[in-house]
Amino acid sequence: MSDFIFELISEEIPAKMQAPAMLQLETLTLKKVAENGLTAEELMPFVTPMRLGIIIQNISTEVNESIKEIRGPRIGASENAILGFLKKNKIERSDLQEKKTDKGEFYFYTIKISAQPISNVLAGIFTEIVHEFNWPKSMYWGDNYSLRWVRPLRSIVAVLFEKGKRKRVPLNIRDIESDITTRAHQVMHPAFFDFNSVEDYQEKLLKGKVILQPKDRKTRVLQEGKRLAEARGFYLVKDEKLLDEIIGLTEFPNPILGEIPKELLSLPEEVIITSMREHQKFLSLRSKANGKVEAFLMVADIQTQDKQKTILSGNIRVLNSRLKDAIFFYKNDQELVKRQGMRAWNDKLKSVRFHEKLGSQYDRVERIVKIAILLAKQFDLERDEVSKAASLIKADLVSDLVVEFPSLQGSMGAHYAKIAGCEEMVSEAIRDHYLPVGSNDVVPKRLLSIVLALSDKIDYLTCLWRIGIKPTGNKDPFALRRTSLGIIRIILENKLNVDLDYLIDLTEVNFDKTDLQLFLKERIAYYLTEKNYQKNVVKAVVQQYKLDLLPILPRVIAEITEFISSESGKKALAVYKRVSNFLSSNKKLFSYEEKISKDHITEEDQIVQEQLISTKERVERSLQSKDFNTALFVLGSMVDSVNQFLDNVQVNCEDNALRSLRYALLNEILQNMDRVLVFSELDKK
Repeated sequence: MSDFIFELISEEIPAKMQAPAMLQLETLTLKKVAENGLTAEELMPFVTPMRLGIIIQNISTEVNESIKEIRGPRIGASENAILGFLKKNKIERSDLQEKKTDKGEFYFYTIKISAQPISNVLAGIFTEIVHEFNWPKSMYWGDNYSLRWVRPLRSIVAVLFEKGKRKRVPLNIRDIESDITTRAHQVMHPAFFDFNSVEDYQEKLLKGKVILQPKDRKTRVLQEGKRLAEARGFYLVKDEKLLDEIIGLTEFPNPILGEIPKELLSLPEEVIITSMREHQKFLSLRSKANGKVEAFLMVADIQTQDKQKTILSGNIRVLNSRLKDAIFFYKNDQELVKRQGMRAWNDKLKSVRFHEKLGSQYDRVERIVKIAILLAKQFDLERDEVSKAASLIKADLVSDLVVEFPSLQGSMGAHYAKIAGCEEMVSEAIRDHYLPVGSNDVVPKRLLSIVLALSDKIDYLTCLWRIGIKPTGNKDPFALRRTSLGIIRIILENKLNVDLDYLIDLTEVNFDKTDLQLFLKERIAYYLTEKNYQKNVVKAVVQQYKLDLLPILPRVIAEITEFISSESGKKALAVYKRVSNFLSSNKKLFSYEEKISKDHITEEDQIVQEQLISTKERVERSLQSKDFNTALFVLGSMVDSVNQFLDNVQVNCEDNALRSLRYALLNEILQNMDRVLVFSELDKK
């Protein structure tokens, strides 16, 4: 058994790309190692701003001769798919074999892998990984700019430790040769060094001021930061997103505590926190004495002889400058609000474009006001109160402070509303109408906030949809998926009796709603699946019903999940499959219109026909009253008679009229069952 170290040193990797890159490297390595007949006891991927790599411990050293099967397109796939597979693997059509699997019939290509040294196998594996690696954004690099990588690649380390000996694994990626030496921190320890084992590699890097694992760098920041803060009477404000970003900017993080000058503390707290977070990546610290943000924790990537005093001094100067600017903007805004109120900003919204085809933010606010007034009727809110709050929700967009710090939209609007003398409910609604922004955000809870949030989001969604702006694939530049999910969450998590179709109609936007309704159904299914409802049941229900069912969907899905796991539900599903298989195998779906003599109809025909009529009526009544338990019970009651029908009659009889009747009955049975839920979805996972 051997150990292997693979390390890529590049220019700085963006912080948000680091964790996904580390996971991707681990996934690709696991896959390639298994495909090449190797085994490994432990894989340890790592990432820093300057390096990405993986350590493999106790990897098998023998690579025996083996046969490898590569699965290609499904039998019956398009010619382009088959030709693409042939080209990728550099083979001829005659090399393909057809083979049945649990998932269907596929083309396969079989290759013989000869026994070869482990170093050659590893060289092949990691050359493939580099070329297959997928970065969200990358640049061309290497000879003739033919290598795509996130940033220019500077060196490659590929070292195998086998039987106490160190061996270079030969990789050559666009004229960059692998080496057996690496370097530590590029400022504090820039010299290259060699190493004799995995442990030696890790120890020398740590001494050279490089902490390989993000979680270890995070622990260092939290522990050292807590020690510094407690010694000065502060505690850390939790900000996981910012902390993760800081970890991605440092190889050896060094927390430094600084205090905010008292003359700058007159600003609203959210302004101070936002300025420090967005402009300087500072973690906020609260005073244990009064709970106010009065200090910060900055994280440097170097240690200096003066114990980082020069670094702290320079950063405080920058912070002072930014906060003094913020005070200037804040005072201007305060004076205007005190003199003229927030409505003074509304006229300025006319010059702020929302979208070239949809007018200004002023136009948008007018639409939101109309929607909010109509929607408020469902919640018995006063028209004037709703109109006033809705007309102010975007006013702060043109305030000096929000122009400087756009992320403060809403929160500064709420602050200015209090200065203007608005009620707390109005102020809160201005702040909360943006919620939820992310998947972990809370939804607005008070009625006025709910009305404004729904009005804002449904206007945004429908207006953009009308002009053809829709999500495609993984692209959603206008965040319509997030917006629609926000609407769904507000309704479900507040248990509101709000029909989504009604909400769309309030916008008075003239367009074909069909594809928007399908899109919203997809988002509903996504949300409920994320909430651990059974995926196939969610699809079976969501596909069948209109958007007015949204408020009670969780209950309906829970009832149907319980039904299909019961004995009655299992029998109903079995009957559905039996009828469906019979119809699909015979390829004949007759609609029955011809009258048939009673002498020709058997007792089984008569029973199932009468029960079908009764069942359809009872199912419709149950669905109209949204009594799904009764509808499911009714379906269960017809199972035995359908089974007896199929057992005792010959559907494909010689009498054409009778055969047509029986096919029509079977088809109606399926339609009646699908009226409650799409049973065909229940077989899917």
